[in-house]
Amino acid sequence: MPPTVVFYQSSPQHLYGGQLDILRFLEHYDPARLRPVVLAPAEGPFVERVRALGVPVRVQPLPAELARTGGVLLQGSPWDRIRQAGLLTPWSLRLARWLRTIGSDVLYANNRRAVLTLGLAAHLARVPLFWHIKQDLDRGRLDALAMRLMTRAVACSRDVQRAFQQRHPAHADRIGYVPNGIPLEKFSRPGPDLRSELGIPPEARVVGLVGSITPRKGVDLFVEAALRLARDFPDAHFLLAGDAPEAYQDFKRTMLAQARSLIDGGRFHAPGWIADMPAFYRTLDVLALPSRIEGFGLVIIEAAAAGVPAVRSASGGHTETTRDGETGFVVPLDDVDALTDRLAQLLADDALRERMGQAARAYALTHFSLDHFVDALTEALLMISRKEAKAQRLITEH
Repeated sequence: MPPTVVFYQSSPQHLYGGQLDILRFLEHYDPARLRPVVLAPAEGPFVERVRALGVPVRVQPLPAELARTGGVLLQGSPWDRIRQAGLLTPWSLRLARWLRTIGSDVLYANNRRAVLTLGLAAHLARVPLFWHIKQDLDRGRLDALAMRLMTRAVACSRDVQRAFQQRHPAHADRIGYVPNGIPLEKFSRPGPDLRSELGIPPEARVVGLVGSITPRKGVDLFVEAALRLARDFPDAHFLLAGDAPEAYQDFKRTMLAQARSLIDGGRFHAPGWIADMPAFYRTLDVLALPSRIEGFGLVIIEAAAAGVPAVRSASGGHTETTRDGETGFVVPLDDVDALTDRLAQLLADDALRERMGQAARAYALTHFSLDHFVDALTEALLMISRKEAKAQRLITEH
């Protein structure tokens, strides 16, 4: 019987890159190799999508305070940490009993928050804890604790793997790598765009950004670059796809206020989340991703599959997603001047955009297949399952 892998998704109310990674894996995994079960702390769009796939789901709500803090037990005063640990303990006991009941072989944590939340339950149930690291973000003591709790980790990019190995050399041999992948054919095939729907003229040049509207994604840099580019490129339009989490609604309102002159002129479009992402990329001439924190940047590869070059920041994953000067441009973090200059270079040169777009498409199709991602993640999960099973046998025998 294949091993049972429990996938914990800490934010089921969203459908960002991390959630889509798991969904894509669950759509394409080999049932002869593993049996997936999904665990979540709440209902939401992610859970609905998992149920539609026919994958078993358990929703085990966290205590309200832990749901607010994300189970991060090193926040606040020592008394806060003791109280939070007390709240987590009965939740962990219930989870450990369930993990033993279903015969879980591996517990997958989708981020640092999940590792810290699941650590006690994994220990009590004697189930190996697998951390899929998605961001190059140094959280100091939180990361140090997560490293002690996890059994094995894999990073979503070589940049993230190197960063964590350098910061945690004692655990370096337990931090692996699984290459990202997407359903390339979905984005590479021809089809309609969104220009007519959004009121963008067919001849306009369009620069877009997609993601959560937060400072982390550099949305403020994108808006400032749009305001500058609009003066030199009167036919340019700017498309911001996505929405802000509840905590960043004020930031979103500030960004839209700054872009008001372009919005009123019909040149800045913020339609919220877009269901048809292939059509979104077909609408663009250039993608911008000026993130301050990133793990990989899947949107770069999605755009590349559609033949759209990108200008991205030198955040995590840039050495894999973008060949600077060939498939797009990489600019320094927080450098709005460099971002604006590179976007202007691509807007001004049709031949350069075409050449880089074709190079980006070829690069994406060669290196980032979904099958490769699913196979690599499956093998990493099976490896930790086999190692733990062998270790348990040795303990029993002696």
